[in-house]
Amino acid sequence: MLVSLTRVITFAAQNFWRNFWLSLVTISIIALSFLSINIFILANALVDNAIAAVEQKVNVTVNFKVSAQEKDMFSIRDRLTAMPEVSGVDYISKQAALERFRDKHTRENDTGITDSLNELETNPLNASLIVRTHSVDQYPAVLKFLDQGEFTSIIEKNSYDDRTNLIDKISKLKEKIKQGGIIINIFFALIALLIVYNTIKITIYTRKDEIRIMKLVGATNWFIRLPLILESVFYSVIAITISILVLFPMLGVIQPYADRLFDGQAFDVLGFFSQNFLTIFGYQLLASMALNILSSFIAMGRYLKV
Repeated sequence: MLVSLTRVITFAAQNFWRNFWLSLVTISIIALSFLSINIFILANALVDNAIAAVEQKVNVTVNFKVSAQEKDMFSIRDRLTAMPEVSGVDYISKQAALERFRDKHTRENDTGITDSLNELETNPLNASLIVRTHSVDQYPAVLKFLDQGEFTSIIEKNSYDDRTNLIDKISKLKEKIKQGGIIINIFFALIALLIVYNTIKITIYTRKDEIRIMKLVGATNWFIRLPLILESVFYSVIAITISILVLFPMLGVIQPYADRLFDGQAFDVLGFFSQNFLTIFGYQLLASMALNILSSFIAMGRYLKV
């Protein structure tokens, strides 16, 4: 068994080197397919990160009236926190709001505002709640809750930071990227299948006399087929290795731009591919091997008369 396996591997390697330039073209096409798939994965990850960055900035700010009692504010906060749609509620006291306001304008060197604040004897800002939900489509439930009549004596106004239009635009962009990526990947996959098919067909044609002799000396059908199948597996393994060697330097070039994406919310593209290395490249390798083996079987079924 071990001797037969060694011979199969040897014959597959010989076939590979005999048609080196044809093998190189086949590997190049498959490697391009892998690169296109990984660029598609990267684009989707960047868009998902962009949507998450925008969603994090969406919130409902509940501004309380000056006359509102702290116990009433905490009661509303607790009731909001208990809602299944709500992911978090932050209470901003009058003093905390003033400090935030002062720090913001100090950083912006807005001396007019800061000087005016220093001259005031009382705090002009009110306490507030900042409410966040698990997803943007859950904010209407929060707004409906806050619009109840029992809160009119406590709440001055609700400020809904609505970025749903931007999220909708990004989601549509993601859908277009997905559709375009699927078309491109199918295109490269079909080309790769045709290339592997023709490579195996040429290999069979060039080895027809050798195959005839092997049959005469008692070689089984599988012993003849296996080197051709293994050769198609070589294409996938070498192609995925080349695509990885090309992809990671590309990710290093892209990383500085990803760090500045959407208000400085960084996305670690290298980390994303490193953490999901086995999943991303493992599935690609298995899919490529399956398609190449299928292509080899089709070629052998039609042209290999054994």
